[in-house]
Amino acid sequence: MTLCSGALVAPNLVLTARHCVAKAITTMPSCDADGRSHNGAHIGEDADPSAIVVYVGDRVQVDRDVPRARAVRTLHPTGHVLCDADVAYVILDRPITGVTILPLRLHDSVQSGDEVVPVGFGGGAANVIGQRRPRERSTVLAVGPAANQDTGAVLGPREFEVDAATCRGDSGGPAIDVHTGEIVGVVSRGGSCSAHGNHVYTRVDAYARLARVAFGAAEREAADVAQR
Repeated sequence: MTLCSGALVAPNLVLTARHCVAKAITTMPSCDADGRSHNGAHIGEDADPSAIVVYVGDRVQVDRDVPRARAVRTLHPTGHVLCDADVAYVILDRPITGVTILPLRLHDSVQSGDEVVPVGFGGGAANVIGQRRPRERSTVLAVGPAANQDTGAVLGPREFEVDAATCRGDSGGPAIDVHTGEIVGVVSRGGSCSAHGNHVYTRVDAYARLARVAFGAAEREAADVAQR
């Protein structure tokens, strides 16, 4: 079982990374600044939505905790390459209560020098997988298309890099703008947990149309559930 992070963006809708809801072919995507893959397909078919469950809390233990909801559908970009497209929405079978719903920034991109707070269940510096940890303020180092020679990050046109963020278990977690509280990106891939830089996010504003489709589908699912 793979543990990923995500953010609740509507009562029955979670934002996460696409590699969290699909079957992996490669363990580490290799991408260029045009958003193309250097090592072929990264993912195969989608995971069965019924096998995707959502937990909440500061500490998640999947062998003990009871899921709060299950997926009924996933929505994501087409294709089998994660470069420049590692974002997905998960529609749930029920609303999740008692959890803050976070807004998305869909009207504008992040910029180099912006500050964000990455959040995920990778446990931060302790690397305790399943333990939620917001990082300290993290700076956006570069916005794609770009290649950062200092850190080794290669960014497609829909990606950005921050200086400190990802640990194992943080995949799919949000980067939240420190000033507006809006989600601006989703963890895609990165260097080691303690590395400076080479932590790559997919921009949510680059997939604004996908977001609108996901919100509409989530609303219809909620209406269908209410009528049952």
